[in-house]
Amino acid sequence: GDTGSSAIHGLRGKKGVECFILFPDGRTSPIQERQMTTVLDSNIHNIALKGNFDDAQNIVKALFADLPFKKEYNLGAVNSINWARILAQTVYYVYAYLKVTDAGSTDKVSFSVPTGNFGDILAGFYAKKMGLPVADLVVATNENDILDRFFKTAKYSRNECRETLSPSMDITISSNFERFLYHMAGDDSKALGDMMKTFEATGSLEVDSKVVDKCKAEMKSSMVPDEEVLSTIEEYEKKFGYVLDPHSAIGVAAANKVGTEAKKMVSLACAHWGKFPVAVERAVGSEAMKKLDVPDTLAQLDTMETRKYPIEAETEAVREFIVKQLS
Repeated sequence: GDTGSSAIHGLRGKKGVECFILFPDGRTSPIQERQMTTVLDSNIHNIALKGNFDDAQNIVKALFADLPFKKEYNLGAVNSINWARILAQTVYYVYAYLKVTDAGSTDKVSFSVPTGNFGDILAGFYAKKMGLPVADLVVATNENDILDRFFKTAKYSRNECRETLSPSMDITISSNFERFLYHMAGDDSKALGDMMKTFEATGSLEVDSKVVDKCKAEMKSSMVPDEEVLSTIEEYEKKFGYVLDPHSAIGVAAANKVGTEAKKMVSLACAHWGKFPVAVERAVGSEAMKKLDVPDTLAQLDTMETRKYPIEAETEAVREFIVKQLS
């Protein structure tokens, strides 16, 4: 939803680059979809996948694992499958730290991070390892709570993907979590490989207790259900006149529930509320909603032409589409 439109607007019209975006058809907000599908440049190819985010990510991974295909078409990833994306996100934490502390301060700051694919909070982990004074990192999830369940029960198991008010976090397999586990297992690639093979075969993973303890020493977690998302949006709009989008509300709610001993906690925000008007109106009510102004860049999307390519959630179908578009 959000990474897709960012990549599209960064790459539209660029020579020598063809941008293929996979998004789960009907599983982003209408405005998120229009931010992608209203870009009609010839090098932009929006694939409306008949599945969910996990299907899309699995297909991309399968295509990258096909090394001859990857080499022939020079594939590169724009989401956090690409570690460079994680590296860039470490800057958020340094910037935020400098904004909320005095010059020269070494006080620790905590961060609450709305998390689906575990990329953004992994960047926080790396920032901490590079020396940023971080107290707590809070994994904030929606009802697709594979991560929160791991930190609470030490079991990492796949469940059915639920549609929530925070669609960009409707993910049941957090691909960057295995990178975190790699470090917690002592940077042991064989141990990680064995764990992930078990997970792929069974849909469940039981991690060694020593590794679990290391994970819990690095991060805390909280799950925020939809009803709490709505009440948090309502509370902050009434108290502060600030309108949270559903994803950002999860970070704020988790921060309030988990707490911290640090003097300050930063909750990372994800998107403008205007992308999710239905959820926001449910939270603040129709009268308050009438007083909110949707940015022109979002409002004008309703009148623009769109283009997308509905495709089955199958690796071969996507491969054939890419080859056809590039032939």
